Amino acid sequence: MHAQQHRYAYSLQKMGSPFNIVFYSTSVQNADSVANECFKLVDSINSICSDYDTCSELYKLRRYELGKSIKVSPILFELLIAARQAYKDSYGSFDITIGPLSLLWRSARKSHIFPSHGAIDSAKLLVDFRNIYLDPTSQSITFLKPGIQLDMGGIAKGYAADKVAALLKFNGITNALVDAGGDMMAMGSPPQKMGWRIGINVPEQQEALLDAKLLLTNKAVATSGDAFQYMLHDGKKYGHIIDARTGYGVTFQRNVTVVSPNATTADWLATACSILPLKQVKILAKKYKSEVFITRLQNGRIRKINFGNFDAYWTQ
Repeated sequence: MHAQQHRYAYSLQKMGSPFNIVFYSTSVQNADSVANECFKLVDSINSICSDYDTCSELYKLRRYELGKSIKVSPILFELLIAARQAYKDSYGSFDITIGPLSLLWRSARKSHIFPSHGAIDSAKLLVDFRNIYLDPTSQSITFLKPGIQLDMGGIAKGYAADKVAALLKFNGITNALVDAGGDMMAMGSPPQKMGWRIGINVPEQQEALLDAKLLLTNKAVATSGDAFQYMLHDGKKYGHIIDARTGYGVTFQRNVTVVSPNATTADWLATACSILPLKQVKILAKKYKSEVFITRLQNGRIRKINFGNFDAYWTQ
């Protein structure tokens, strides 16, 4: 006879937002021990790829010597390789070398002063993934231009969710929900349930959720964009998601939810699909065996668009 499993939920502030883990285990001791191990892993990922923490491995890369190869940790190299693939497949819209633009717009949002075209153009000159070289043999990175700053904001949380899910599996836990600040990995399902019920925000509200929920099992989900988080300038709305190719925040407001086989993909795909034309969104969704649900504002009304078989995930 199997020992009865109980539900355990843990939440800590990690990577700048709440990191939640819900799973089923036979004892509180085992559950506490596993959760502790998971949060230690998240801390180690954060200490590698945070662009806020001046002690992180990623932050220290800002002090690079031009043209000199720098050996990086296995975790950072794995993330860099995933980010390079995302850059290639997203037509250059997802680019982790966006650091100089991220800083510029972050400061603009704080001061409520729109950045000058000159400042945007100067920052944009430093943004292009092709200005870094990755060597798989030596697991090293070489910077080919001065002033490059990496920003893992659109991929690291999803990656952390995947790594925690793998660690849970390693510890014999097959039914769990890992939520890395909104980037989620749903493993198995709660007892006697068909999957994990997950809510999606109503575009114009931070707290309100759509009536229908997603029912997911062994899938990841990420939502990007807030249709109402923007800066106004000359009568135009610039969203907080920056298109690395133009240097500007997107000028159409879109909320994007992506369901993918893993959370790393769901994370960066949600950002890319917030930027790209719908035709390219469709191509990208198909390539990554992902489903995309977009709500966008048109003439003050919310319009919904699906790519792939997204309707299959809705439940009441």
